[in-house]
Amino acid sequence: MDTHDLARDRNGVTDPHGSEALAKVLVTLPRGALVIGVETDGLFTPSEQRELAEHIPEAELVMIQSKDGHDGFLLEFQEINRHVLGFLQRVLPELYVGEAAIDEVSQQDFEVTRTSTFGEAEVDVAMW
Repeated sequence: MDTHDLARDRNGVTDPHGSEALAKVLVTLPRGALVIGVETDGLFTPSEQRELAEHIPEAELVMIQSKDGHDGFLLEFQEINRHVLGFLQRVLPELYVGEAAIDEVSQQDFEVTRTSTFGEAEVDVAMW
């Protein structure tokens, strides 16, 4: 992932290593992306997520609060799910005709359960 460079080999990009080059590529993306970051993520840092949202046309940025760093993307799935569903309902309302609004969905549907066939999910893996 460290070698993935969106600006590499793009037309019109003279210096593919600067943030100006990245911005030139991001403005060409389709408008209206949802960018989700985790405040404590050290791999995909909040500043990188802000940069994406700043340059993708009409992008929406959501920052998730989590003490778990990059693993917050896995462990904060309820909050991420809420943001993704809300975003999809706003940008693709025709797919959600007749369905309950995200705020009306029962919290019980998203309760965390700790069950596993092999027991590995029975411990709190985030407690190092």
